[in-house]
Amino acid sequence: MLGISRGSFFYLVESGQVKIEPGRKQRQGRYNLADIIAIQERRETQVKRKYKKRLVWDPITIDWAQPRDLIGILRLDYLVYDSQMIADFSTYKPWLEKNPRVAIGAYDQEDREKCLAYICILPIPDESVIFDVLRGKREEYSIKADEIERYDRPGGYTLLTNSAVAHPDRPDLLYKLLFRYAQFWLEQYPERYIRKIYAQAVSAKGDLLVQHFFMAPRPDLAFNAYELDLARPAASKVVRRLKEEMIKIAPLPPDLQPHMP
Repeated sequence: MLGISRGSFFYLVESGQVKIEPGRKQRQGRYNLADIIAIQERRETQVKRKYKKRLVWDPITIDWAQPRDLIGILRLDYLVYDSQMIADFSTYKPWLEKNPRVAIGAYDQEDREKCLAYICILPIPDESVIFDVLRGKREEYSIKADEIERYDRPGGYTLLTNSAVAHPDRPDLLYKLLFRYAQFWLEQYPERYIRKIYAQAVSAKGDLLVQHFFMAPRPDLAFNAYELDLARPAASKVVRRLKEEMIKIAPLPPDLQPHMP
């Protein structure tokens, strides 16, 4: 009747605006209907406070990025970074051709060329390549297709987060993509699994995302370099949940067993 949350209703009870039938506990009672109707009428006649209008988003499609999606991805890069684009068509295309699971995006359901968010995570078996990128000795776009691997071997993988980009109006989509990405790895487990993830925060939003996953700083590599070692105890709820789901499928492999540094 009032269109308010449970908590808001109990505030009305606790503040005496809605009386409770005597002899009953506060949250197990019967409440005075006349009081509720009076509040309803008062809410309808009062001048409503100005709330920010809640946007109704267009439906989206979450799918692995394909070469045909690069136009939308690069358009989003340009929107977010302006002229500071981190890669171009010639960079992404060989990666996608080598491993069609390196990037996942959220697209407008009616227009796939409208990419609203994407993450690109590269499996790189040679950690020295990752360290050179994080130390600034080479650019991310210099990574060659033959330096990344496909997901066709059993065992653990070391990943480099190349980019995590969202439309300014849809920052929520990054988390949707990350959860979908985690689901992909659960489907691969126990044959394949993540061993480590490296990342570099290049913006305030990127830094917040890193903090959300409680990634460990790697100042020996760069001031904004981070590492997530899945063999370490997880502070992040997301990572803990991922490991819990993995254990339900099969015991953790030896290289993911908790260890002390």
